[in-house]
Amino acid sequence: MLNEARLRELVQGARGSVAPSLSAVVLHQGVEVFAYEAERVYDLASLTKVLATTELSLRAAAAGLLPLDEGHPLWHPGLTPRLLLQHSAGCLWWRELWHEGKREAVLAAARREPLVTAPGDQHTYSDLGFLCLGAALEAVGSARLDTLFAEQMPEVAARLSWGHPAAEPTEGGLRGVVHDDNARAMGGVAPHAGLFGNARGVAFAAQRWLTDEVPMATHAFSNRGAGSHVLGWDTPSGELSSAGPRPPADAVGHTGFTGTSVWMSPSAGVVAVLLTNRVAFGRDPAAIRQFRHAWHQAAWDSA
Repeated sequence: MLNEARLRELVQGARGSVAPSLSAVVLHQGVEVFAYEAERVYDLASLTKVLATTELSLRAAAAGLLPLDEGHPLWHPGLTPRLLLQHSAGCLWWRELWHEGKREAVLAAARREPLVTAPGDQHTYSDLGFLCLGAALEAVGSARLDTLFAEQMPEVAARLSWGHPAAEPTEGGLRGVVHDDNARAMGGVAPHAGLFGNARGVAFAAQRWLTDEVPMATHAFSNRGAGSHVLGWDTPSGELSSAGPRPPADAVGHTGFTGTSVWMSPSAGVVAVLLTNRVAFGRDPAAIRQFRHAWHQAAWDSA
């Protein structure tokens, strides 16, 4: 039974301590069963990886444009979409690339970066891997990522945007433009960050993965690599997993550095979205980790 009071109590208690502002939505079988300040807009950060780039990758794979187990001329030998989506391609996790120049220069620098492990051997969550993936998507799609997003995912694009003037401020009062330096150098349209939206928009985008609206979604959820990631999405891991201490066995989700998260379970029919601007209080992740751990478990317990 939905414990709306508990979910609301947790969010309200975190306001002013975990983050300046918070927003949340829970869906059960596609129906909204909980909402808290659900129209506030946030920088979604790395949720961009799953809400845009991962789906575009699966669409390209289903169309035969970027097969999951084939390389691409833009990549180092051995790299494939499957390994890049699973964060096991061997790419360095992150590097400051914003000083390289604008969008194309950042993408080129990411592609040139040497691999740190052999493809498929180890799990390393990597922004640079998604930059490589996005470069290939734009090559095979003959368009920039935001154009592919609008053309292939119009219902999602109607709810999420690349930047937003009314977004909740992040670090240093930054507002309306993406927090991530590399994505900002790319004009706010990047494979790893750049999307903005509210909790209802994120919930809508995630719910589509539990229906037939995203090609190869079932395959994506079941295709685990060398670490905790399946195709694009993460699975619960670690003592302070953002999914909580007792998530459903089939839970998949993702987090964003700015303080965003979404978890869902195909078997339970639950989508739980938590959005914050926690980086306005600094970059120490301790408070948001503890809070996500508790809040997402309360969402599962309420399903």
